[in-house]
Amino acid sequence: MKNRIFTRHLAAALLACGLLSVSLGAAAPAADPRLDMISVLKAMGPHPSLGEQAQIFGRLIGTWDVDYADISKDGTVKRHTGKLIVGWVLDGRAIQDVWIVDPSGSRQEREVYTDLRYFDAKTKTWPATFIDPEHVSVARFTAGATDDDRIVLNTSDIGGADTRWSFNDIGPNSFVFRDEVSGDGGKTWRLRGEDHMTRRSAASPAN
Repeated sequence: MKNRIFTRHLAAALLACGLLSVSLGAAAPAADPRLDMISVLKAMGPHPSLGEQAQIFGRLIGTWDVDYADISKDGTVKRHTGKLIVGWVLDGRAIQDVWIVDPSGSRQEREVYTDLRYFDAKTKTWPATFIDPEHVSVARFTAGATDDDRIVLNTSDIGGADTRWSFNDIGPNSFVFRDEVSGDGGKTWRLRGEDHMTRRSAASPAN
């Protein structure tokens, strides 16, 4: 699972600690200075300068329950559960994702990763930086919408091969995230992961 996440959710640097602190669930009074980072980072919506571009990733804002599926070269599938939290940060000029994989098997700790993405008006794209602090890995992606229900992110930062992540079949309450790799310059692609996301409603358990 570690290698797949390293290369997959390879859409953030130390900014992650703000949203990560929320998901840790540590009880603290509102005046606790340890929560100042969260107050500074969070935004209730996009900055007006983003205009219609805000909707490309803005429709993913919220908390999603995730069914992770890691697919090996021989077709073996390993499944894990977790969640994805997506929110506006930095005065609504950026969006941060926090990916969480629940403990399973011999692993007693969860896995946590993050992306930070923002709109580049010059290129009309959404650059993203992914960080995996546990395994000390970082990757930069360029993203843009290709269809109304699909967003594709590309990078060449991972092991020399072309890597493509994509948000597919995006609907109000579900979407599919795919991790693919190409060793021939994008002529063919191998699926390494297919994760199914279901939006968590306000009435759902907050575990």
